Amino acid sequence: MRGFKRLCSKPVVRKRALTRDDLTRAVASLGNSPTHDDLLFTSILLSGFHALLRLGELVWPDRVELRTVRKLSMRASVKADENMYEYSLPAHKADPFFEGNRVLIRRSAAGPDPVAAFHAYLTSRDHLFPLRAELWLRADGQVPTRSWFMQRLRRIFPRDVAGHSMCAGGATSLAAAGVPPATIQALGRWSSDAWLVYIRKHPALLSAMLTDGRSLHDGTNTAGT
Repeated sequence: MRGFKRLCSKPVVRKRALTRDDLTRAVASLGNSPTHDDLLFTSILLSGFHALLRLGELVWPDRVELRTVRKLSMRASVKADENMYEYSLPAHKADPFFEGNRVLIRRSAAGPDPVAAFHAYLTSRDHLFPLRAELWLRADGQVPTRSWFMQRLRRIFPRDVAGHSMCAGGATSLAAAGVPPATIQALGRWSSDAWLVYIRKHPALLSAMLTDGRSLHDGTNTAGT
């Protein structure tokens, strides 16, 4: 039976993780005078990468029956200054009790700065819709949908990049920078080791991360061995 499954199965195709160079390319493609929707797209893209957010946590589903206001982030929850911004994520995939989380993103000197992008979007959004409650709004006043975001993403990247590429790219970037596994898991709000599938690097990197994570957990130090 195992042999039959091996012969008839199809390989798992995972979308490519975005890199900081990809983010730079995306921002540059919008030109020097971005529209409101360009600012919205950029801020969603950078927020998804730096906060390890899934696309479904940033936009509405295309199917109307799956949309719920309970999962929308609101403008009133935003706190921001020149070095960071944060807002409330009311519900997400790993939050079955709708308790919510706070998304916090700090200024980055490597690649496009998410804080600057968010401030530019927020200024435009508040000018156009000062009385609306939703945080993410298109120029026509609609909440952005998955298809709206993907259409814009397809203008810049081939089909090997999709919504999960933001979260996978952020997780991979943190792993390559030596961030401990437990920290990455907490940042991504994963409740199990399932987040490891998001790391798009050589298995040796995963092995090193897990070894370091176990060493920290056990209170041991492998340095110098």
